[in-house]
Amino acid sequence: MNKALLTATTFALGLGLALPSAFATEISEISADEYYGAAYYKEALEHPQIAKQKSDKKKLKLVARDMRWKKKKLKTAIDKVATLECDPTEMAIDAEKKALAGTRVKGRVLAVLVSDAEPKHVVMYIRWRGSKAKEAVKEASAIASTVAKTVPLVSTLSLAAIHPKARDDSKTPVWSAKIGTEAAARISESRIDSYADRMYARLFEDVKKKHY
Repeated sequence: MNKALLTATTFALGLGLALPSAFATEISEISADEYYGAAYYKEALEHPQIAKQKSDKKKLKLVARDMRWKKKKLKTAIDKVATLECDPTEMAIDAEKKALAGTRVKGRVLAVLVSDAEPKHVVMYIRWRGSKAKEAVKEASAIASTVAKTVPLVSTLSLAAIHPKARDDSKTPVWSAKIGTEAAARISESRIDSYADRMYARLFEDVKKKHY
Protein backbone atom coordinates (compact mmCIF):
# COMPACT_ATOMS: atom_id res chain seq x y z
CA MET A 1 0.00 0.00 0.00
CA ASN A 2 1.47 3.40 -0.94
CA LYS A 3 2.01 6.13 1.64
CA ALA A 4 -0.87 8.29 0.41
CA LEU A 5 -3.37 5.47 0.56
CA LEU A 6 -2.03 4.36 3.94
CA THR A 7 -2.66 7.85 5.33
CA ALA A 8 -6.21 7.85 3.97
CA THR A 9 -6.77 4.36 5.36
CA THR A 10 -5.66 5.43 8.83
CA PHE A 11 -7.98 8.44 8.67
CA ALA A 12 -10.89 6.27 7.56
CA LEU A 13 -10.35 3.79 10.37
CA GLY A 14 -10.31 6.70 12.81
CA LEU A 15 -13.76 7.63 11.56
CA GLY A 16 -15.00 4.07 11.82
CA LEU A 17 -15.47 3.94 8.06
CA ALA A 18 -14.82 1.45 5.32
CA LEU A 19 -11.36 1.64 3.78
CA PRO A 20 -10.92 4.30 1.07
CA SER A 21 -10.71 3.31 -2.55
CA ALA A 22 -7.62 3.87 -4.67
CA PHE A 23 -9.39 6.83 -6.27
CA ALA A 24 -8.52 9.70 -3.97
CA THR A 25 -10.63 12.81 -3.59
CA GLU A 26 -9.06 16.15 -4.56
CA ILE A 27 -8.97 18.90 -1.94
CA SER A 28 -10.85 21.14 -4.40
CA GLU A 29 -13.81 18.74 -4.13
CA ILE A 30 -14.27 19.21 -0.37
CA SER A 31 -16.67 21.96 0.64
CA ALA A 32 -16.58 23.78 3.97
CA ASP A 33 -19.76 21.98 4.97
CA GLU A 34 -18.34 18.55 4.13
CA TYR A 35 -15.12 19.20 6.01
CA TYR A 36 -17.08 20.29 9.06
CA GLY A 37 -19.33 17.24 8.89
CA ALA A 38 -16.41 14.81 8.77
CA ALA A 39 -14.56 16.60 11.57
CA TYR A 40 -17.69 16.70 13.75
CA TYR A 41 -18.26 12.98 13.23
CA LYS A 42 -14.65 12.11 14.08
CA GLU A 43 -14.86 14.07 17.34
CA ALA A 44 -18.29 12.64 18.15
CA LEU A 45 -16.93 9.08 18.03
CA GLU A 46 -15.13 9.81 21.30
CA HIS A 47 -18.34 10.76 23.09
CA PRO A 48 -19.43 7.96 25.49
CA GLN A 49 -22.95 7.80 24.08
CA ILE A 50 -21.62 7.31 20.56
CA ALA A 51 -18.63 5.13 21.47
CA LYS A 52 -20.82 2.54 23.18
CA GLN A 53 -22.80 1.91 20.00
CA LYS A 54 -21.73 -1.34 18.33
CA SER A 55 -23.04 -0.49 14.88
CA ASP A 56 -21.47 2.12 12.58
CA LYS A 57 -24.93 2.73 11.16
CA LYS A 58 -26.23 3.56 14.62
CA LYS A 59 -23.30 5.89 15.26
CA LEU A 60 -23.94 7.66 11.97
CA LYS A 61 -27.64 7.98 12.75
CA LEU A 62 -27.05 9.48 16.19
CA VAL A 63 -24.44 11.97 15.01
CA ALA A 64 -26.55 13.01 12.03
CA ARG A 65 -29.49 13.58 14.34
CA ASP A 66 -27.33 15.67 16.67
CA MET A 67 -26.16 17.78 13.72
CA ARG A 68 -29.65 17.95 12.26
CA TRP A 69 -28.27 16.55 9.03
CA LYS A 70 -29.63 13.78 6.87
CA LYS A 71 -27.65 10.55 7.25
CA LYS A 72 -26.87 10.46 3.55
CA LYS A 73 -25.39 13.95 3.64
CA LEU A 74 -23.15 13.11 6.59
CA LYS A 75 -22.07 9.77 5.10
CA THR A 76 -21.14 11.48 1.83
CA ALA A 77 -19.08 14.08 3.69
CA ILE A 78 -17.07 11.64 5.79
CA ASP A 79 -16.52 9.28 2.86
CA LYS A 80 -15.12 12.11 0.72
CA VAL A 81 -12.82 13.43 3.42
CA ALA A 82 -11.63 9.91 4.25
CA THR A 83 -10.35 9.42 0.71
CA LEU A 84 -8.10 12.47 0.70
CA GLU A 85 -4.49 11.46 0.14
CA CYS A 86 -3.16 13.08 3.32
CA ASP A 87 -3.99 15.61 6.02
CA PRO A 88 -6.60 18.05 4.62
CA THR A 89 -4.87 21.17 5.92
CA GLU A 90 -1.55 20.10 4.41
CA MET A 91 -3.27 19.40 1.11
CA ALA A 92 -4.98 22.79 1.24
CA ILE A 93 -1.67 24.59 1.77
CA ASP A 94 0.12 22.69 -0.99
CA ALA A 95 -2.73 23.15 -3.45
CA GLU A 96 -2.96 26.89 -2.78
CA LYS A 97 0.78 27.41 -3.14
CA LYS A 98 0.68 25.71 -6.54
CA ALA A 99 -2.33 27.79 -7.57
CA LEU A 100 -0.63 31.05 -6.55
CA ALA A 101 2.39 30.19 -8.67
CA GLY A 102 0.23 30.92 -11.69
CA THR A 103 -0.97 34.36 -10.57
CA ARG A 104 0.35 37.93 -10.48
CA VAL A 105 1.91 37.28 -7.05
CA LYS A 106 4.11 34.48 -8.38
CA GLY A 107 7.42 34.34 -6.51
CA ARG A 108 6.24 36.80 -3.85
CA VAL A 109 4.15 34.55 -1.59
CA LEU A 110 5.89 34.26 1.78
CA ALA A 111 3.48 32.21 3.88
CA VAL A 112 0.35 30.12 3.49
CA LEU A 113 -1.14 28.78 6.72
CA VAL A 114 -4.40 27.09 7.66
CA SER A 115 -6.20 26.92 11.00
CA ASP A 116 -8.99 24.39 11.50
CA ALA A 117 -9.18 24.86 15.27
CA GLU A 118 -12.87 25.45 14.57
CA PRO A 119 -13.70 22.98 11.76
CA LYS A 120 -16.94 24.78 10.98
CA HIS A 121 -14.94 27.89 10.13
CA VAL A 122 -11.55 27.09 8.61
CA VAL A 123 -9.28 30.10 8.16
CA MET A 124 -6.43 30.45 5.66
CA TYR A 125 -3.71 33.05 6.19
CA ILE A 126 -1.64 34.29 3.25
CA ARG A 127 1.23 36.78 3.47
CA TRP A 128 3.00 38.09 0.41
CA ARG A 129 5.41 40.80 -0.69
CA GLY A 130 3.48 43.69 -2.20
CA SER A 131 4.59 45.46 -5.35
CA LYS A 132 2.89 48.87 -5.45
CA ALA A 133 0.16 50.33 -3.25
CA LYS A 134 -2.20 50.67 -6.22
CA GLU A 135 -1.76 46.97 -6.97
CA ALA A 136 -2.69 45.70 -3.50
CA VAL A 137 -6.40 45.15 -4.17
CA LYS A 138 -5.64 43.49 -7.50
CA GLU A 139 -3.13 41.16 -5.91
CA ALA A 140 -5.49 40.37 -3.05
CA SER A 141 -8.30 39.72 -5.52
CA ALA A 142 -6.14 37.29 -7.48
CA ILE A 143 -5.24 35.41 -4.29
CA ALA A 144 -8.85 35.30 -3.07
CA SER A 145 -10.07 33.99 -6.40
CA THR A 146 -7.66 31.05 -6.30
CA VAL A 147 -8.62 30.16 -2.72
CA ALA A 148 -12.32 30.02 -3.57
CA LYS A 149 -11.63 27.62 -6.45
CA THR A 150 -8.75 25.61 -5.03
CA VAL A 151 -9.63 25.11 -1.35
CA PRO A 152 -13.37 25.61 -0.84
CA LEU A 153 -13.17 24.05 2.63
CA VAL A 154 -11.79 27.45 3.74
CA SER A 155 -14.44 29.80 5.09
CA THR A 156 -12.38 32.95 5.63
CA LEU A 157 -9.18 34.20 4.03
CA SER A 158 -6.93 36.55 5.99
CA LEU A 159 -4.50 38.53 3.82
CA ALA A 160 -1.41 40.59 4.54
CA ALA A 161 0.99 42.28 2.10
CA ILE A 162 4.33 43.49 3.41
CA HIS A 163 6.38 46.38 2.01
CA PRO A 164 8.26 45.63 -1.23
CA LYS A 165 11.58 46.26 0.55
CA ALA A 166 10.75 44.60 3.88
CA ARG A 167 12.51 41.49 5.13
CA ASP A 168 10.86 38.19 4.24
CA ASP A 169 10.07 37.55 7.90
CA SER A 170 8.37 40.93 8.36
CA LYS A 171 4.99 40.68 10.09
CA THR A 172 4.15 44.35 9.56
CA PRO A 173 1.70 44.65 6.67
CA VAL A 174 1.21 47.69 4.49
CA TRP A 175 -2.13 46.25 3.36
CA SER A 176 -4.30 43.69 5.13
CA ALA A 177 -7.90 42.49 4.98
CA LYS A 178 -10.25 39.54 5.31
CA ILE A 179 -12.71 38.05 2.87
CA GLY A 180 -15.20 35.20 3.06
CA THR A 181 -14.81 32.57 0.37
CA GLU A 182 -18.41 33.05 -0.76
CA ALA A 183 -17.50 36.65 -1.60
CA ALA A 184 -14.17 35.56 -3.06
CA ALA A 185 -15.99 33.23 -5.44
CA ARG A 186 -17.54 36.30 -7.06
CA ILE A 187 -14.15 37.48 -8.27
CA SER A 188 -13.38 36.74 -11.89
CA GLU A 189 -9.63 36.49 -12.35
CA SER A 190 -9.86 37.63 -15.97
CA ARG A 191 -11.62 40.86 -14.91
CA ILE A 192 -9.41 41.88 -12.02
CA ASP A 193 -7.63 44.68 -13.90
CA SER A 194 -10.97 46.25 -14.83
CA TYR A 195 -13.05 45.60 -11.71
CA ALA A 196 -10.70 45.29 -8.72
CA ASP A 197 -10.70 48.93 -7.65
CA ARG A 198 -14.32 49.66 -8.50
CA MET A 199 -16.08 46.45 -7.46
CA TYR A 200 -13.90 43.77 -5.89
CA ALA A 201 -12.45 46.15 -3.29
CA ARG A 202 -15.89 46.25 -1.66
CA LEU A 203 -15.79 42.51 -1.01
CA PHE A 204 -12.90 42.81 1.48
CA GLU A 205 -13.51 43.52 5.18
CA ASP A 206 -11.37 45.05 7.93
CA VAL A 207 -9.14 46.67 5.32
CA LYS A 208 -6.04 48.40 6.69
CA LYS A 209 -3.60 50.09 4.35
CA LYS A 210 -0.60 52.39 4.35
CA HIS A 211 0.88 54.47 1.54
CA TYR A 212 4.10 52.97 0.23
